[in-house]
Amino acid sequence: MASRFLAWWLGELGALAPAVLRRAFAGGRGVLGFAADGDELLVGRESDGAMVEIARLDLRQPDDGLHTAVTEIRREYAARGTDIVLALGADQVLHKILDLPLAAEEGLRELLYFELDRQTPYRPDQVRYDFRVVERDNAAMRMKVEFLVAPIEAVDRLLARAAAWGLEPSAVTVAGIDDLAAPAFDLSGSDQRAAPSRGGRLGLAVLGLLAGGLMVAAVWLPLEAQRAAALDAGAVLAEARKAAVTAADLRDRLDLRARAGSFLVRRKNEAPMMTAVLADLTRLLPDDTWLFELHVRDADVRVRGYAPAASTVLELVERGPAFRNARFTSPVTRVPGIDAERFDLTFELAAGPEKEP
Repeated sequence: MASRFLAWWLGELGALAPAVLRRAFAGGRGVLGFAADGDELLVGRESDGAMVEIARLDLRQPDDGLHTAVTEIRREYAARGTDIVLALGADQVLHKILDLPLAAEEGLRELLYFELDRQTPYRPDQVRYDFRVVERDNAAMRMKVEFLVAPIEAVDRLLARAAAWGLEPSAVTVAGIDDLAAPAFDLSGSDQRAAPSRGGRLGLAVLGLLAGGLMVAAVWLPLEAQRAAALDAGAVLAEARKAAVTAADLRDRLDLRARAGSFLVRRKNEAPMMTAVLADLTRLLPDDTWLFELHVRDADVRVRGYAPAASTVLELVERGPAFRNARFTSPVTRVPGIDAERFDLTFELAAGPEKEP
């Protein structure tokens, strides 16, 4: 059990070390990459920290032919201990940069698992995912996380084809997004990393001891400070939320009182003033015309009266700027003895008459 734990720990440390340092301690361990690109399988090998293309294979040929071609490539370019890396196409994955609280780093994988429903169109059981922290802002207590998500069917299909070609991949990553020479992501679904070669165990053991000492000396205090800061931020947020609720309640009560206080004033301003209508009619009608009845309801006005010529009254009201749509409600009748016509006239207020001061 102790040896297995040590192998796992050294593997984890080796994955965090730069590619050049890993190769130096691993005795020249290389990488052979296979990336599907349409109908072609691009094959490359790691050289000086970069991938160099060495072959292009036709994916439309039978798996037996691909198995033979891949076997020849491995025999020529893959020494013992070479890592095999498979690559999905960038169009088969979802690639995002997330802005998250720095305090979430400790349980980041679990957090991203529960974020899959919200951040992607998939359910957690439909995908394989991996991530890495690309930026930390200690002042703002935030971090940026690069997030890769691939449908599980696409990953399993690629792994099944690789098995048919005789390949046992150590990682599945994404071409064009990750570096096949030193992949930072693994979508294969395996949490196991390749154990270091026998020649590199001593060097990685030294790295492990140094890393363990630094972790004990330097990691605990920052993590404790982050936890305390997160608790303080939670308390401040709770107080701010309580103050916001109180302010919103006060604002609603003030709005209610303001609406109640302005109701009568608004109703008064919206209603047409009888004296304003009378003033407009007085300015329009000649002295030999008089009214004995006036009704105002909303924008409708009805007047009854006498005039030497009722048609003249209709024309004057129609030309008035404050009135429109003037019409007789009943026939005009001549009144004997006073040489005048009785009229019943209806019209509308054009814009709202003048209001009383």
